[in-house]
Amino acid sequence: MTSVITPYTLSTAPPQQAAGHVVNLLSDGSMMVESEGRGWHCRRAASCLMTPEFGDRVLIASADGQIWLLAVLERAETQQPVVLSVDGDLQIAPNGNLSLASQGLNITATTGDCHIDSMNYSGESLTAWLSLSRVVGKQCESVWQAVTQISHRLLRKTTQMEQVRAGQLDMQAEDYLRMHAQNTVITSKAITKVDSEQIHMG
Repeated sequence: MTSVITPYTLSTAPPQQAAGHVVNLLSDGSMMVESEGRGWHCRRAASCLMTPEFGDRVLIASADGQIWLLAVLERAETQQPVVLSVDGDLQIAPNGNLSLASQGLNITATTGDCHIDSMNYSGESLTAWLSLSRVVGKQCESVWQAVTQISHRLLRKTTQMEQVRAGQLDMQAEDYLRMHAQNTVITSKAITKVDSEQIHMG
């Protein structure tokens, strides 16, 4: 949608500062702003982080023969979300803490790199869908009331010692179970039972 407005000419002095409405968004990122019945071709100032949309009430100003859109004063009545955008990379570096509070958080990126010296996370639920996961560290500690793990293949290799302490230990293989070591010790305080159709020893 566009409005019927009069474009400014060289004889028309651009406003030093004025308010207007965005009436056209151009493909190169610039826009047409209507102010006092005239249309002004504006470039978006670098300090204007909010992306202007059609119908927004904006503040424009001229400098060195160029008209700039400085800020969005009021959003048009639209259901479109507010978009903050900049040309090039963006770095946020506050001298103090940075806090984000919202009802929802969506992050979409091709690659990401996160470095935090110490991090605490608390929440009700965590769900992750991954094609590949790699975790490398010096020490891992976890405490759970219940752990359920289901996989098609599981390989676990311990180069030194592995210890299991359990109130009850139940191991069951549907097809084949093999235990091999240079020395094997099986002890029990009460009963040791070996039950099979065939038992081969030696």
